[in-house]
Amino acid sequence: MLGGLVTLLRRLPLHPLLLAAYAVLFLYSVNVDEVLPVDVASPLATSVVGAVAVTAALAILFRDLRRAALVAMVAVVTFYGFGHLAPTLAGVGLDDRAQLVLWGSLVVGTVLFALRAQESLPRATAGLNVIGVLLVVVASATIVPYEIQRAGRTPIAPVGTVEAAGDVARRPDIYLLVFDRYGSADAIDRRFGLETDLPDWLESQGFTVAAGSHANYRATDFSLAATLNMQFLDNLTAKIGPESGDRTPAYEMIQDHAVGRFLKNQGYRYYQLGSWFGPTKSVRIADENIVLGVTSEFETVLRDTTIVPAVERLLGTAAETVPVEERTIPQRHRDGTIFALRQLARISTAPGPKFVFAHILLPHDPYVFRADGSPISEEEARHTEERELYAGHLAFANAQIREIVGYLLLGPEAERPIVIIEGDEGPLACRRVDCVTNTPEYLRIRLGNLIAMYLPELDADLPDSFTSVNTFRLVFREYFGADLPPLPDRSFTWPDNNHIYAFRDVTELIREPKATRSEPPS
Repeated sequence: MLGGLVTLLRRLPLHPLLLAAYAVLFLYSVNVDEVLPVDVASPLATSVVGAVAVTAALAILFRDLRRAALVAMVAVVTFYGFGHLAPTLAGVGLDDRAQLVLWGSLVVGTVLFALRAQESLPRATAGLNVIGVLLVVVASATIVPYEIQRAGRTPIAPVGTVEAAGDVARRPDIYLLVFDRYGSADAIDRRFGLETDLPDWLESQGFTVAAGSHANYRATDFSLAATLNMQFLDNLTAKIGPESGDRTPAYEMIQDHAVGRFLKNQGYRYYQLGSWFGPTKSVRIADENIVLGVTSEFETVLRDTTIVPAVERLLGTAAETVPVEERTIPQRHRDGTIFALRQLARISTAPGPKFVFAHILLPHDPYVFRADGSPISEEEARHTEERELYAGHLAFANAQIREIVGYLLLGPEAERPIVIIEGDEGPLACRRVDCVTNTPEYLRIRLGNLIAMYLPELDADLPDSFTSVNTFRLVFREYFGADLPPLPDRSFTWPDNNHIYAFRDVTELIREPKATRSEPPS
C-alpha cells in the first residue's frame, strides 16, 4: 500500500493545486478570528481552479503533465508569494521592477529545469506533493479546531424587543453617520496637536455636541455593536469567555441589531451604506445594502498580497480603469468613500420614513485625500508625516460633513430628520498600528470620539461624558416613548488581541482633568 502511495505521488502532480489552496488557507489561518468560512469559499475555489487551468494549459504546451506542473507551481508561488516577500526585498533595496525581474528569473529557471529534467522529475513531483500536503495540513490544523469550537457555541442572544408607545406623533428620518476614527477635539489635539472647528460649527447649526464624549470600546466592531444594540457587551464575555480573540460574535451583533429591528417594526426602510470594512459592508437586516463593488475584505487583502498591485504600479494603471474588485485597498478606500458620499446625497431624496446608517472611512487611514479632496499617491503618503496626512483627511471630512448637514437640514424644523454624527473611536496612537499602552494619555486618544446629534423639536442636552451606547436609547425614548433609561456612560479596553473580551473599565482614567499636552505620540 505504501509503495502504491509513493508511486501515485511520483506520477500525479497535485502540488500546484495544493499550493494554490495553501495561499488562501494560510491567510485564513492567520485571520481565523476575523474571517468566516463563507468569506473563504469563493477565493479558495478561484485559486484552485486557476491553478488547474494554468497546469492544463502548460501541459498542452509541454506535452507532459509533470513538467507543466513544475512551471505552474512556481507560477502559483510567484503570484501569491510576491506580496509576502516584497517588504523584505524592498528593505535590501529592490524596488518593484527589480523584484519582478527576480521572480521572473525564477520562473524562467524552472522552465529550463522542466525541459531538461529526466530521472529527477518523478522525485521532484513526489517531494513537491508532500510539501503541498504538509502545508495544507499545517494551515488546516489551525482552522479546523477553531471552526469546530466556533460552530459548537450557542448563538448570541439578541437584545430583547423594544416597544414604542402607541401614540407616536411623527416618525422622522434618522441618519446615523459614523465617521471612522473621528476623535473628539481633545483626542485630536492630544494625538496630532491639531484643532478642529467642526464641533462649534455643528452647535451653530442646532446640533448638541457632547464636549467630553468617549467611545464605549476602542475598536470599530465592538463600538458599533454596543451603539446598535444599546447595551454593553458583557454578554459576549459571559458567552465567549475572556480567553478569546474571535471577533465574529461582535460582527454578528452588527448584522442583526436592535436599532434596525426596532425601526423596521416602526415602518422604516433601512438603508445600509457600507464600506470595504467587512462587518458594515452589508448588513443582513437592511432593506437595501449600497456599497461599491461586491468583493469581501478577505478577498481584497488576499489580492494585495499577490503580484498584481506591483504590476499595476509598474504599468501606471489608473484606478478608474481597474475593475472595483481588483483595486488595491488605498484605491478602494478613496473610491468607496467618494461613492458613499454621493450615495448619501441620493438616498436623502428617497421617501421616508427611512433609517440610513452610513459608515464612512474618514478620517481613517490609508491616507488617500488632500484637504481639498484631491488624491494623494501611496508613494507620497509613505513619505509624509502622519500629522499632515491626518490634517488633510480631517479637513476633507469636515468639508463633507458641512455639505451633508446643509442638504439634510434644508427644510423647516418640523420636517427635518434626526442626524447623528459620531466617531466610532479616536485616532490610532501610532501611525497605522495601535501601539497599546493603556496609559491615561493613550486611552484619552483612542477612546475620545466625536458625538453630535441634531434632534428636531427637542430641547435636549447631552452630558459631557455621553457615550454612544446611549445614542438610540435617547432617540427612542424621546421620539417613540420607549422604556429605555440611560445606561452609565462607561468605556472599556482589553489587554491584547488574544483576550478581547477581558474588558477593563477605564472610565475614571479618561475622565481625569486634561494634563499639559506633551508632544503627540509618533
